[in-house]
Order: sequence, then C-alpha cells, then structure tokens
Amino acid sequence: MSFVDKTEMLNETLDAAIREFTPIDGDWRPLENQIELSFSSSDPSLYYHAMFSLFERFPEDDGSGVFWSALHGMEAVGGYESLLLHYHRRWPNLMTNTMLRRMLNAGERNIGDVAIAALLST
Repeated sequence: MSFVDKTEMLNETLDAAIREFTPIDGDWRPLENQIELSFSSSDPSLYYHAMFSLFERFPEDDGSGVFWSALHGMEAVGGYESLLLHYHRRWPNLMTNTMLRRMLNAGERNIGDVAIAALLST
C-alpha cells in the first residue's frame, strides 16, 4: 500500500469517526481528539462536511463545547463559507446560526451573492 493510499485511508477513517460520532453517557471528549486531529492535518477542510453533518445530527447542541473547537478551527483555516451556506439552507441549527451571526458581527454581509441577514431571518 502506498503512502498516498494510507493517507487517504486515514482521512476516510477520521472523517467517518467525526461524522458518525455519538457521545457515550454524555462524554464528548473523544470527539475533541478527533477535531484536533483534523485541524492538525495538512488539509483540515477535508473534514468540514463531517463537522457540518455532526451539527445537523445534534441541531440544538454544542457537544458540551466541543463543537466550538470545530467552529473556531474552521474560522481559523477558512474556506468553509460555501459549505456553511449549503448546510444551513438544508438544516439550520445552533452552530450554523452561530457561525452566520459571527460572520455578520465581523462585518461580512454576504456569502457569495446571498445576504447573511436574510439567512438568519428565516
């Protein structure tokens, strides 16, 4: 197996672990480790879909604060905006609303040609 194949397999495994995570007895700490691994990778954006999917699965939750690590990581790395728009339109939730409000508070008005304020009013 080549290095590329191994890396791809690790990426897929971490993606699935984030996407399919379910806390046991309210313990979100294993997810924190997975989020840290994703943001220490060479391309954290590979895991954005998994993180947004997790936000959808737990729409009124912040994962005992762990989702904030994902939010801060995406803000630091960037390149999440079009996915935020896609996932928010599909299933608005606590974290996508929070991300949109933070963008608005930072002075951003649009994602592409879509007004952020309009997304928050729906």
